[in-house]
Amino acid sequence: MAVRIAIVEDEKSAARALEQAIQRYGTENKVSFTIRVWHDPLLFLEEYQAEYDSVYMDIRMPALSGMETARNLRKMDRMVMLIFVTSLAQYALEGYTVGAFDYILKPVKYYDFALKLHWALEHLPEKQEATILLVSGGSKIRLRLRDLLYAETDGHYLIFHTAEGQIRQCGTISTLEADLTDKQFVRCNSCYLVNLQHIAGIKGYSLLLDNGEELKISQPRKKQVQQTYNEYLAAH
Repeated sequence: MAVRIAIVEDEKSAARALEQAIQRYGTENKVSFTIRVWHDPLLFLEEYQAEYDSVYMDIRMPALSGMETARNLRKMDRMVMLIFVTSLAQYALEGYTVGAFDYILKPVKYYDFALKLHWALEHLPEKQEATILLVSGGSKIRLRLRDLLYAETDGHYLIFHTAEGQIRQCGTISTLEADLTDKQFVRCNSCYLVNLQHIAGIKGYSLLLDNGEELKISQPRKKQVQQTYNEYLAAH
């Protein structure tokens, strides 16, 4: 599967040099890349979908600074690996406030860049944590499974509950349950699929979550829920 990279760079020559360096690395190391380039950060934010593995972003751009672009990017995608490209190292330090993984100095020197790219590929978010890609309101959102409290069915839709709010998309709870097999989730009734990491305890026919919510356990599922939770506690 190709590594998906977005480049946000207003200087066309700099963007081309970066793209060529990535392609050269891919040829030399047999890594497949899919690359898309934006020269306008505002257009990038308008068109961005949370399907990229990493974003290489210039810090100094006239339409919108790289830092401000990054802040807006993080509202849509907290998982994507962000790497700043800059001609001045002092600007790169500010990048860590928006969760930047690394920075690259311009002009790009291939061998230094190749070492950084190799390091970045070894630490891509999908290699570190399990995620699920959701489609809501025409946008794609990559959600870490550990951030999902529980999923709830609502007619033909699923509601994904997180500490920061809800995400709604079409789907069925049965299909989601099958997709998350062996991912530490338990079905407590016909409506809810719950993340075992966020269960604080079981009281009677109530599932107590670590955010204070209580979810009902149906009578037919009570024994299985208790057994699954006990096994989870024993393993952790």
